Amino acid sequence: MIFVLKGALFDIIMKRLSGIIIAIVILSLPLAHSEVDMYVSNPGKIPDFHNFSTPQLEPGQSGDFSLDVLNRYNESLDNITVIAEIYQRADIDESESLDAIKSSERPYIQNTIWTSNLLAEENSLKTTDLKRAIFEIDEIQSNETITLGFQIITNEDTKEGTYFVRFDMEFQHNGTERQMQSRGHWSMNEWNNATNNVPSGSPGNINLTVLDVDGIIPDSSFGIKKPIPKWPLYLLISLTIIFAGLSVIFYLEEEGNYPELNKWLQKQRGKLNEFRLRFKYRKRS
Repeated sequence: MIFVLKGALFDIIMKRLSGIIIAIVILSLPLAHSEVDMYVSNPGKIPDFHNFSTPQLEPGQSGDFSLDVLNRYNESLDNITVIAEIYQRADIDESESLDAIKSSERPYIQNTIWTSNLLAEENSLKTTDLKRAIFEIDEIQSNETITLGFQIITNEDTKEGTYFVRFDMEFQHNGTERQMQSRGHWSMNEWNNATNNVPSGSPGNINLTVLDVDGIIPDSSFGIKKPIPKWPLYLLISLTIIFAGLSVIFYLEEEGNYPELNKWLQKQRGKLNEFRLRFKYRKRS
């Protein structure tokens, strides 16, 4: 009997110890990346991507793309990586991913650069990834603005259309790894799921847990298009002026108050008839 009691007591102690060990292990694990921090994910607090300068290019031209990123947290951000990536092209007729376009017909990125409104130095890097601009920044202080920029290059064969740029931002905030992405990283089904199945109190009314991010930052775009020929416009303006002038002349003639004008018109009609007759007889001969 004593042995039975000792065995039962031993089992109870072992179960409790196991429960305590499991609890300690769970508590010691880092927070899941998808767990939402209401302060970090608040739309009014996440890094502000703004002041976009996007080029409108003709095939064969190059232009500068830039934007500002403001740290709106009360704390600094550390070990920041921002990736800007061209990922989609669209026009009136179709939409396609950048990977579906021949490499000779794509725009590409080079010469990334970033500056700070608090620091006088300028940081530049020649990129080797033709569709991504990668910015690595040690720290962005509270209320500091970083200007990110890169050059977009095209050639004569580059397809026309609107090209979309998506962003990915990873950083440490109070020692915790965070990631934010723009709309272009998810399919339509994933986005609809995140915006339709929204738990109460979700920041920005978006289910960030489903998307596995800490916040949503904006997409952007730039355009490539050949200019519309201007000669039809000039021709239309010229014809409008001519017909407007003729309308005024014929109106004044009908009024009969300008005998000199009537004489001039009769003379011009005579010259026109003479030219017509010459052309007619020349054609017969």
